[in-house]
Amino acid sequence: MKKNILLSIILLLSSCHDFLEEKMVSTITQDYFESERGLEELIVSTYNALRWKYGYNQEGPFAFETGIDISDPQNSARATFDPSAWSAAGVAGQYTNNLLGYYLAQLLGGYPLISDCNKALEIIATKAPGRFASDADYANLRISELYFNRAWFYYMMTTLLGDVPLQLRSEKSLPSTFYYPKATSEEIYRQIIGDVRFAHEHLPLSAEHGRLTRWAAAHFLAKLYLYRAQGKEYKQYREPDGSINPDNPNAYLGLLYKGEGASDLDSALFFASEVIDHFSTSNGGVYGGLAPNYWDLFRIAKGDWSNEMNTEIILPASYIATANMEDNGRYGMRTDAAFTIQYYDAIWNIPARTWAYGVSKGDLFLASDWGYDVFTDKINDSRFEKSFQIEYVSASFDNATLTDGDGLAFDEPANKSLTWTASEADYFNENILPDYERLSWGKRRAVAGQHKIGKGDLGLVFLENSRETAIDKAEALAQPFVLYPRWIKDNGNYYYRKTGKDRLQSDIGLLLTFGATNFRPSSRKFIDPNRTTVDNHFGSRDVAIFRLAETYLIRAEIYGRQGNFAQAVNDINVVRARAAYKQGEQRAEVIARLYPGAEKLADTERKYPYSSATDTYEQIKVDASYWDGASEKSQRENYPPEANTELKRFIHFIYNETAREFSTEQVLYDGIHHAGIQLERVQHYNQIASPRQGGWPSADNPVNGNGQNGNGKGVFSSTNTFKPFPQTFIELLTDENNQPLTEAAKKKYQNPGY
Repeated sequence: MKKNILLSIILLLSSCHDFLEEKMVSTITQDYFESERGLEELIVSTYNALRWKYGYNQEGPFAFETGIDISDPQNSARATFDPSAWSAAGVAGQYTNNLLGYYLAQLLGGYPLISDCNKALEIIATKAPGRFASDADYANLRISELYFNRAWFYYMMTTLLGDVPLQLRSEKSLPSTFYYPKATSEEIYRQIIGDVRFAHEHLPLSAEHGRLTRWAAAHFLAKLYLYRAQGKEYKQYREPDGSINPDNPNAYLGLLYKGEGASDLDSALFFASEVIDHFSTSNGGVYGGLAPNYWDLFRIAKGDWSNEMNTEIILPASYIATANMEDNGRYGMRTDAAFTIQYYDAIWNIPARTWAYGVSKGDLFLASDWGYDVFTDKINDSRFEKSFQIEYVSASFDNATLTDGDGLAFDEPANKSLTWTASEADYFNENILPDYERLSWGKRRAVAGQHKIGKGDLGLVFLENSRETAIDKAEALAQPFVLYPRWIKDNGNYYYRKTGKDRLQSDIGLLLTFGATNFRPSSRKFIDPNRTTVDNHFGSRDVAIFRLAETYLIRAEIYGRQGNFAQAVNDINVVRARAAYKQGEQRAEVIARLYPGAEKLADTERKYPYSSATDTYEQIKVDASYWDGASEKSQRENYPPEANTELKRFIHFIYNETAREFSTEQVLYDGIHHAGIQLERVQHYNQIASPRQGGWPSADNPVNGNGQNGNGKGVFSSTNTFKPFPQTFIELLTDENNQPLTEAAKKKYQNPGY
């Protein structure tokens, strides 16, 4: 226990440094935690639960970004769900061990932190030092924080594993027996819903930034009640005693059954509405309490973290800017490095890393093709370009001043950017230059042999188009920057993701290699210019766990499940209204000039500075035709074949919209998983993970049978909708008589299919 607390006590906690000042002491005894100050510090340490998704990539993105339809880990075995990785003894089991933290390789993770929560609760109940005895309201406030943090970890573990042991007492030493029977998800949800309801009653309406409030509890309750309601239909796949038969082919659905209340949807609606009513009243504005601009949530600059205080954020993870990464927990904040490609190369006039474009490190994650295409209107929905880095402007880094510069002039001798060929220069001068008014370009003509990219020019640019809208190769190569389209056409042939840093020469197909640069847009939501050094992958920025846009989508789903599509549409459109480009807002150049649909923009919108002439809300405003199965808008949502009713299509639409709103924010997994649609979505949308044949367009450039041949590349199955218990943990377990588990008992304990 002492070792565990020593590892977790270094905390915190927010951009507001008066949350709680922590001071390290050389020796901590059990008596210390029974003092008022020690107990306070123990309670604060349990807030590490809120950081777990965003620290080391293995616990966060590996768990909550793999197994969804919009994201791929850039490692072939993990992305395709090869059993060599996705097994109890493989990396999937290893990372689950890190989540559990259950007396195995380390003493961090779920159960050690849950034990901390239990220990603090026991001290309050039996010792009640200082104010904990004299002020009942204060004691209940701190109990509420402990209940919430414990519930959050149980929520994460049941999401990933289903039934898990339910520990409500602290561990004071390593156990003499490893008898840890699993509780059913029904039992766990009953416990955590009760705990969070207690928290909801006793948490304050406002608190120091980073501490829990009633609104965080209400949002959490809306999720819990909705997810319990979603699983109600799967009770039939549980055994009469509530256990799971691993030989049942629908056992994975049985694990989604979490009990049922007589009014789960009504309860979810009540708590979601409480949050929305509060934020829309207190924050006002035409977007019902949402940030006026979607980018306001992620905008960050050197020395500026003001986005973290945005009033749309209901609950932050509470990272801080620090030169010492341990101040942000054992692993620091690494989400900033999980979603960033290696964007620098002299050929793009970006010869080195910069503050502005981040740093990649470790297990990299990029969007699947559907992760881009789920944005069905990239021209009018600003969230696409605000979510992904589709343009990189030429840039340099000055080691002497440790500042970013704007790259080299095109005619400087040190400039090593791509040079024009004669045919490219001719095409540019004749077809592009007459209307090309970018200020940095200065109306210069392209000259064969000269460098393309100068100061302030675009360097590296991505075009996520389709086979039907493939750009001609000659036009792609003649752009005044290096353009990487998903699809190009050349002499009647269609090519998928040709690369080569310069001339679109190489064929990479669909195979992924760990650590390789994959030429696709990466997320820009977590780029951190406040890293301690330009190549440091430990971030300083905070992450929003709950924000109001999710509350609106939760309530929209509830309304839809209750048959009230009109109210659902209203809530969705609050999110859509914010997503639209506003009049005068500038689009990315590649959006305005080259993305399919740009031809419908007004001429003025297609010229620098590419300002939107109108608010585009009317173009993306939602109505019930989006899920009628027949309209053009419904067809563009590309619903799985299993979505064969209006309600089923509506549910998928909600999670398409969740994907658009929360790409790379590690929110989508929870929703599609608990809704029971994870399997069909991954197999229908995610080509790298899917075993399905057909369903994707074919190209003329597969290599040795590999590449874009229209078939899925993976083996994702119902097994992979839950993670495995680590084999080392299974081998430690005993029965109630302290005897090792039999092989049959091990199989029953392990999740189905592993």
